[in-house]
Amino acid sequence: MTELEQYKQEVRERLKKIFKASGKSSRAFSESIGLKPTSFHKVLTGPAGLTIPLANSIELKHGYRAEWILNGKGNMKVSKRSQLSPLEICFLDVSFSSSQKWSILELLIFEKLNKNIDDQYWKNLRERVDSKIADSKRSVSQLNLERISQVFSELREEEKTSIENHDTQGQNKYALLTQTLLLATYFADKWCGVKNECAEYQELQTEDNLSDFEKLHSYINSLKEEIRE
Repeated sequence: MTELEQYKQEVRERLKKIFKASGKSSRAFSESIGLKPTSFHKVLTGPAGLTIPLANSIELKHGYRAEWILNGKGNMKVSKRSQLSPLEICFLDVSFSSSQKWSILELLIFEKLNKNIDDQYWKNLRERVDSKIADSKRSVSQLNLERISQVFSELREEEKTSIENHDTQGQNKYALLTQTLLLATYFADKWCGVKNECAEYQELQTEDNLSDFEKLHSYINSLKEEIRE
């Protein structure tokens, strides 16, 4: 058995332990983490590997740390609120599949940014800023909002292309970039205080994709600054 085969077998054993402890049927467990039963069976028996996003989904839904599932390191379970990942803080009491959680987080982000634009517009009018200037500033902010949305759309397209090309490494990269950027954008000024607790951010460092994240994060921040003006 090769080192890679040994690693995959150990991951499967940890996954089987989680599945057994859940007491759920194969269908119920797979649906709880956003998979079809047939896809979960492939992960559990070997043909398909356990991806980082899927491990994160198991952490969110069942409380077993993704780092432990994938590498057998650290505590097996998330046991205290202070140990929760940033994403868990956002959705502590929400029961959706992993993909739905990220979609909802994106909606929350753009809801907040849209509110910022509206608040600034009405503030300008209350302060008797010329209506044409207020309209112009709002149009610029809305354009920047569209540019931020385009960043996430392009990352999803890259992930989709990777899936179609059976490029697991590319799929993981773009999924992680999307998820980490969503978290960083949501937490805004608090990001520096939570990023080291973020499994997605740590994984980007491990996979040497941090420079791509920093570049996109800087770009999004520059657009957000203009929205707040």
